[in-house]
Order: sequence, then C-alpha cells, then structure tokens
Amino acid sequence: MSSAKERSFISAIGARPDVRMFFIFGQDESAVADIASQMTALLVGSERVDIDSDRIRNDPALLADEASALSLFGDKRHIRLNFRREEGLAAVENLLALEGDANPVIATAGNLTKASKLRKLLEAHPRAMAFICYLPEEGDAAAAVMAYAATTGLKIERPLAARIAGYTGQDRKLAKAEIEKLALYYDASPQRPATVEVPVFEALSAETGEENVYSLVHVVMGGDLRGTGRELIAARDMGVDAIRIIRAMQRRVTMLAAMRTKVDNGANPGAVVKATRSIFWKDADNYAPQLGRWPSTRLAGLNAHLLEVEAKLMQVRDGLAVTILEEELVRIARAAARRG
Repeated sequence: MSSAKERSFISAIGARPDVRMFFIFGQDESAVADIASQMTALLVGSERVDIDSDRIRNDPALLADEASALSLFGDKRHIRLNFRREEGLAAVENLLALEGDANPVIATAGNLTKASKLRKLLEAHPRAMAFICYLPEEGDAAAAVMAYAATTGLKIERPLAARIAGYTGQDRKLAKAEIEKLALYYDASPQRPATVEVPVFEALSAETGEENVYSLVHVVMGGDLRGTGRELIAARDMGVDAIRIIRAMQRRVTMLAAMRTKVDNGANPGAVVKATRSIFWKDADNYAPQLGRWPSTRLAGLNAHLLEVEAKLMQVRDGLAVTILEEELVRIARAAARRG
C-alpha cells in the first residue's frame, strides 16, 4: 500500500548512513506511523530508544548525545522521536551538526504547514530526509487496498476496495488488518489466489465494528447529541482506543477546514463535498451540514483544542483517558448542535 517514492524513502534507512534524521509527517497519521514502523523493522537487531519532543525541548543536547551514544552491549541502536508539537528545534540543529558516525533518528509529526521552521529545516538540510503523508483520495485508497490484497493472493473488486478503505477510515494499518483477516479466511496466497465476496467481508467485518470510528465522528461533528451518546457507549463497550478516536477527529477537522476555505471563497458546500474525492460517496450527505455548522475560525480553534486533548490523553492512564475523551466529545457535539 505504498508508492515507489515511499518505498525508496523507507529503504534509505539502510542505505544512507549520512542521514541523521528521517522525518515523516503529514495529515495521514496512519501512514506516518506505518512508514516509521516499516523503517524500524528494517533495523534488525538494533536497540530502539524512544524520545518525545518534550524532552528535547527542555534538553537541547539530549538528541545529539543519544545519536552519538553506543548501545549498552555495543550493538547498533536507533532513535524513535515523536514531535507532539513543533518544538525542540535547537535539539534537531545539534543533531544535524554531528560529525562522524551516528545512530539514525526516525522522527514523526502531524501536519506541519510550509511556514513551519522544523519542516523547512528538515526538508532542506543535506543530513535529513523528509517525507510528507497526504490524506489519500478515495480512488487512491481503493487502489492501495487492491494492490496490498494482491500481495496476499486476494482479488478485490474496486467497489469493495473503496468500501474497505471507507470502513477503516482510510487507515492503512486497519485496512491491512482487514485484508489479512480475509486472506486467512480464504487461505489465500499468491499461489492460491481467491476473490473476495461481499457477504464474506460483511460477515467478518461485523466482528470488528469497533475499528470503525467514522460513525462517532459523524454524529459529534454533526451535533447529534443522542447519536453521540449511543456511539460513545458502543465505543466504550468495544474498547476503542481513545487516541485513535481523537486522531480521527483531527483528520475530519483538517478535511473540513480545507473544504470550508473553498466555501468561504464562494463555492457551494454541496459542490465542494461532491468534488472532494477523499469522501466515500455513501458518507457525502454528512459533510455539507457539518460545513454549515463549523466556520473556518471555529475549525481552527477546534483543531488546536484537539491537539491539547491528545497530549492530555497520552499522559493519563487508559481508564481516565476514556472519561476525558467522552467529556470532550460531548462538549464538541453540544457546540455543533448550537450552531445548527
């Protein structure tokens, strides 16, 4: 489920010892996480050191020190760095200034604008490689599902592939899991190909409905208070991860903000929705009302708030994270309802 450019970037982790930092960022956080995981998997036998941007913000020398340090047992090591926000620029500059051998840093971040100082630095520096992950359009997501399915021996018709992409929220990790589940059911392989039938997909996907958080996002952003309560109960019962829900909300807000800009410039909301290829056609009716409820200024404020909520969720235990998430989503749904 990757392009030639993406595969080239991933393989560079083993071919470019001169690169200090491999930086993956963008709107498609599932792709960001998947690429980072694939790169880590190529570093067989390498000790992994995890750092987040809070630490390097407070200690600008830490990142360079870790990149220069030897493993406890003299083995290879690599660093996984997650930027919660755009911070730690001095630490990154210190890393890029290192001379001689150094351990590679695989860094991830969310969406950064072209004005971002961090993005500008890492896209231009000869000792860094950057890869941006855009949200896939519906056609691209369906094609990616079909391509990955083919590697497992499965043939999936395009309408079903688009349905799988929509069902999983265009989250490539979840889409892969759905395909692998189907491959197990059919006992498929490149040597034993099989064609996926719609009833089989429906029967299997019903067992893991918790992976689909789109219905929850729809009712929250649409101001449906009863629906929000119903979907929150279902999510809690099924144990859906709070971080995954808040990131799905972030992706929706980012998408709506881009669409809202066109509406602000005079475009018809329905026409904007119809022209946005990343929207699964069965979901299209949900978007125009949401554009009406959420003007650009409020979407910008909501996006900033969701980032704060995500940071809070990552700092508390799971049970408390669910409570915080539910309270925040109810607040957002109420705000949407008032603007209807």
